[in-house]
Amino acid sequence: MRRGRLILFTGAILLGITGWLGAQQFENLPQAKEEPPPATAVGPGVKVGIINIQLAMAQTQEGKKATANLRTQFDPRRAELENLQKEILQMEERLRTQERTLSAEARRQLMRDIEAKRKQVKRAEEDLRSDIDQAQGDHINRIAEKMRRVLDRYAKEKGLTVIFDVSQGAGIVYALPSTMITDEVVALYDQTYPVQTAPSAPQTPPARPNQPQRQN
Repeated sequence: MRRGRLILFTGAILLGITGWLGAQQFENLPQAKEEPPPATAVGPGVKVGIINIQLAMAQTQEGKKATANLRTQFDPRRAELENLQKEILQMEERLRTQERTLSAEARRQLMRDIEAKRKQVKRAEEDLRSDIDQAQGDHINRIAEKMRRVLDRYAKEKGLTVIFDVSQGAGIVYALPSTMITDEVVALYDQTYPVQTAPSAPQTPPARPNQPQRQN
Protein backbone atom coordinates (compact mmCIF):
# COMPACT_ATOMS: atom_id res chain seq x y z
CA MET A 1 0.00 0.00 0.00
CA ARG A 2 1.41 3.36 -0.98
CA ARG A 3 2.27 5.71 1.84
CA GLY A 4 -0.24 8.51 2.20
CA ARG A 5 -2.65 6.86 -0.23
CA LEU A 6 -4.91 5.24 2.27
CA ILE A 7 -5.50 5.47 6.00
CA LEU A 8 -5.26 1.95 7.40
CA PHE A 9 -8.06 0.80 9.60
CA THR A 10 -8.43 -1.06 12.82
CA GLY A 11 -11.74 -2.65 13.63
CA ALA A 12 -13.65 -5.57 15.04
CA ILE A 13 -16.41 -8.02 14.20
CA LEU A 14 -19.24 -8.59 16.61
CA LEU A 15 -20.13 -12.29 16.60
CA GLY A 16 -23.43 -13.33 18.05
CA ILE A 17 -22.54 -16.31 20.22
CA THR A 18 -25.85 -17.23 21.80
CA GLY A 19 -26.53 -17.89 25.46
CA TRP A 20 -24.61 -16.47 28.40
CA LEU A 21 -21.64 -15.60 26.21
CA GLY A 22 -23.68 -12.90 24.49
CA ALA A 23 -22.18 -11.00 21.59
CA GLN A 24 -18.49 -11.73 21.47
CA GLN A 25 -16.25 -9.05 20.00
CA PHE A 26 -13.06 -9.53 18.10
CA GLU A 27 -10.46 -7.56 20.04
CA ASN A 28 -7.22 -8.81 18.57
CA LEU A 29 -6.56 -5.78 16.42
CA PRO A 30 -4.92 -2.74 18.03
CA GLN A 31 -7.32 0.07 18.76
CA ALA A 32 -6.94 3.13 16.57
CA LYS A 33 -6.12 6.36 18.32
CA GLU A 34 -8.78 8.96 17.76
CA GLU A 35 -6.82 11.88 16.34
CA PRO A 36 -8.11 14.75 14.25
CA PRO A 37 -7.24 14.49 10.54
CA PRO A 38 -4.30 16.60 9.44
CA ALA A 39 -4.99 19.89 7.75
CA THR A 40 -3.82 18.48 4.42
CA ALA A 41 -6.76 16.02 4.49
CA VAL A 42 -9.18 18.81 3.50
CA GLY A 43 -8.92 20.91 0.40
CA PRO A 44 -9.38 21.04 -3.36
CA GLY A 45 -8.88 17.74 -5.14
CA VAL A 46 -9.21 15.67 -1.98
CA LYS A 47 -11.67 12.81 -2.38
CA VAL A 48 -12.86 11.25 0.87
CA GLY A 49 -14.47 7.90 1.61
CA ILE A 50 -16.15 6.93 4.88
CA ILE A 51 -16.54 3.33 5.98
CA ASN A 52 -17.69 1.39 9.02
CA ILE A 53 -15.01 -1.30 9.07
CA GLN A 54 -16.65 -3.23 11.90
CA LEU A 55 -19.90 -3.46 9.97
CA ALA A 56 -18.19 -4.15 6.65
CA MET A 57 -16.19 -7.09 7.97
CA ALA A 58 -19.25 -8.56 9.65
CA GLN A 59 -21.36 -8.27 6.49
CA THR A 60 -18.94 -9.98 4.14
CA GLN A 61 -19.80 -13.53 3.16
CA GLU A 62 -16.66 -14.68 4.93
CA GLY A 63 -17.56 -12.76 8.08
CA LYS A 64 -21.04 -14.28 8.17
CA LYS A 65 -19.59 -17.73 7.63
CA ALA A 66 -17.11 -17.16 10.47
CA THR A 67 -20.00 -16.25 12.77
CA ALA A 68 -21.92 -19.39 11.86
CA ASN A 69 -18.82 -21.56 12.28
CA LEU A 70 -18.10 -20.17 15.73
CA ARG A 71 -21.67 -20.83 16.85
CA THR A 72 -21.51 -24.39 15.55
CA GLN A 73 -18.15 -24.93 17.20
CA PHE A 74 -18.88 -23.50 20.64
CA ASP A 75 -22.63 -23.83 21.23
CA PRO A 76 -22.30 -27.45 22.45
CA ARG A 77 -19.81 -26.39 25.12
CA ARG A 78 -22.05 -23.49 26.09
CA ALA A 79 -24.92 -25.94 26.51
CA GLU A 80 -22.73 -28.15 28.73
CA LEU A 81 -21.98 -25.15 30.94
CA GLU A 82 -25.66 -24.34 31.26
CA ASN A 83 -26.33 -27.92 32.36
CA LEU A 84 -23.58 -27.70 34.99
CA GLN A 85 -25.05 -24.46 36.30
CA LYS A 86 -28.48 -26.10 36.53
CA GLU A 87 -26.94 -28.95 38.53
CA ILE A 88 -25.48 -26.43 40.98
CA LEU A 89 -28.86 -24.77 41.41
CA GLN A 90 -30.48 -28.14 42.07
CA MET A 91 -27.84 -29.06 44.65
CA GLU A 92 -28.22 -25.68 46.38
CA GLU A 93 -32.00 -26.14 46.44
CA ARG A 94 -31.58 -29.58 47.99
CA LEU A 95 -29.29 -28.11 50.63
CA ARG A 96 -31.91 -25.49 51.54
CA THR A 97 -34.91 -27.80 51.59
CA GLN A 98 -33.24 -30.75 53.32
CA GLU A 99 -30.97 -28.87 55.68
CA ARG A 100 -32.83 -30.08 58.76
CA THR A 101 -33.20 -33.67 57.63
CA LEU A 102 -29.67 -34.24 56.36
CA SER A 103 -27.08 -35.52 58.75
CA ALA A 104 -24.13 -33.28 59.54
CA GLU A 105 -21.81 -35.42 57.42
CA ALA A 106 -24.26 -35.52 54.49
CA ARG A 107 -24.67 -31.75 54.66
CA ARG A 108 -20.90 -31.19 54.67
CA GLN A 109 -20.48 -33.58 51.74
CA LEU A 110 -23.17 -31.81 49.75
CA MET A 111 -21.50 -28.46 50.40
CA ARG A 112 -18.17 -29.89 49.24
CA ASP A 113 -19.84 -31.21 46.08
CA ILE A 114 -21.36 -27.81 45.37
CA GLU A 115 -18.01 -26.08 45.79
CA ALA A 116 -16.28 -28.62 43.52
CA LYS A 117 -18.96 -28.13 40.89
CA ARG A 118 -18.55 -24.35 41.05
CA LYS A 119 -14.81 -24.69 40.46
CA GLN A 120 -15.51 -27.00 37.53
CA VAL A 121 -17.84 -24.42 35.98
CA LYS A 122 -15.32 -21.62 36.51
CA ARG A 123 -12.54 -23.57 34.82
CA ALA A 124 -14.83 -24.54 31.93
CA GLU A 125 -15.89 -20.92 31.45
CA GLU A 126 -12.29 -19.71 31.40
CA ASP A 127 -11.28 -22.41 28.92
CA LEU A 128 -14.25 -21.63 26.69
CA ARG A 129 -13.57 -17.92 26.64
CA SER A 130 -9.89 -18.53 25.90
CA ASP A 131 -10.73 -20.86 23.01
CA ILE A 132 -13.29 -18.39 21.62
CA ASP A 133 -10.76 -15.57 21.78
CA GLN A 134 -8.23 -17.69 19.93
CA ALA A 135 -10.71 -18.72 17.24
CA GLN A 136 -11.94 -15.16 16.85
CA GLY A 137 -8.38 -13.92 16.56
CA ASP A 138 -7.71 -16.34 13.72
CA HIS A 139 -10.81 -15.17 11.86
CA ILE A 140 -10.22 -11.44 12.41
CA ASN A 141 -6.60 -11.57 11.33
CA ARG A 142 -7.46 -13.42 8.13
CA ILE A 143 -10.37 -11.15 7.20
CA ALA A 144 -8.58 -7.95 8.23
CA GLU A 145 -5.59 -8.63 6.00
CA LYS A 146 -7.85 -9.28 3.02
CA MET A 147 -9.92 -6.18 3.81
CA ARG A 148 -6.79 -4.03 3.74
CA ARG A 149 -6.05 -5.25 0.23
CA VAL A 150 -9.63 -4.62 -0.86
CA LEU A 151 -9.57 -1.08 0.57
CA ASP A 152 -6.30 -0.33 -1.17
CA ARG A 153 -7.72 -1.53 -4.48
CA TYR A 154 -10.99 0.34 -3.96
CA ALA A 155 -9.20 3.59 -3.11
CA LYS A 156 -7.03 3.37 -6.22
CA GLU A 157 -9.94 2.56 -8.51
CA LYS A 158 -12.11 5.38 -7.12
CA GLY A 159 -9.28 7.89 -6.79
CA LEU A 160 -9.77 8.34 -3.04
CA THR A 161 -7.20 10.34 -1.13
CA VAL A 162 -8.25 9.27 2.35
CA ILE A 163 -10.68 6.83 3.97
CA PHE A 164 -12.09 7.40 7.46
CA ASP A 165 -13.29 4.54 9.66
CA VAL A 166 -16.32 5.50 11.79
CA SER A 167 -16.71 2.15 13.56
CA GLN A 168 -14.63 3.33 16.52
CA GLY A 169 -16.68 6.45 17.19
CA ALA A 170 -14.81 8.89 14.97
CA GLY A 171 -16.05 12.45 15.30
CA ILE A 172 -17.64 12.95 11.87
CA VAL A 173 -20.74 15.10 12.30
CA TYR A 174 -21.97 15.20 8.71
CA ALA A 175 -21.07 13.52 5.43
CA LEU A 176 -22.71 13.27 2.04
CA PRO A 177 -24.26 9.85 1.34
CA SER A 178 -22.00 9.59 -1.70
CA THR A 179 -18.97 9.37 0.61
CA MET A 180 -20.31 6.26 2.38
CA ILE A 181 -18.52 3.29 0.87
CA THR A 182 -19.29 0.43 3.28
CA ASP A 183 -21.71 -1.44 1.00
CA GLU A 184 -19.50 -1.04 -2.05
CA VAL A 185 -16.45 -2.33 -0.20
CA VAL A 186 -18.41 -5.33 1.08
CA ALA A 187 -19.49 -6.14 -2.47
CA LEU A 188 -15.91 -5.81 -3.73
CA TYR A 189 -14.64 -8.03 -0.91
CA ASP A 190 -17.17 -10.75 -1.71
CA GLN A 191 -16.28 -10.52 -5.38
CA THR A 192 -12.56 -10.71 -4.67
CA TYR A 193 -12.75 -13.41 -1.99
CA PRO A 194 -15.89 -15.48 -2.68
CA VAL A 195 -16.83 -18.04 -0.05
CA GLN A 196 -16.55 -21.57 -1.33
CA THR A 197 -19.75 -23.51 -0.75
CA ALA A 198 -19.92 -27.26 -0.37
CA PRO A 199 -20.89 -28.99 -3.63
CA SER A 200 -24.44 -30.22 -3.64
CA ALA A 201 -25.05 -33.95 -3.68
CA PRO A 202 -25.72 -35.34 -7.15
CA GLN A 203 -29.36 -35.98 -7.77
CA THR A 204 -30.39 -39.58 -8.34
CA PRO A 205 -32.23 -39.90 -11.63
CA PRO A 206 -35.82 -41.12 -11.23
CA ALA A 207 -36.35 -44.82 -11.70
CA ARG A 208 -37.75 -45.78 -15.04
CA PRO A 209 -41.02 -47.66 -15.09
CA ASN A 210 -40.80 -51.31 -15.98
CA GLN A 211 -41.03 -51.72 -19.69
CA PRO A 212 -42.90 -54.72 -21.09
CA GLN A 213 -40.57 -57.22 -22.60
CA ARG A 214 -40.63 -57.39 -26.34
CA GLN A 215 -41.63 -60.68 -27.76
CA ASN A 216 -39.64 -62.07 -30.65
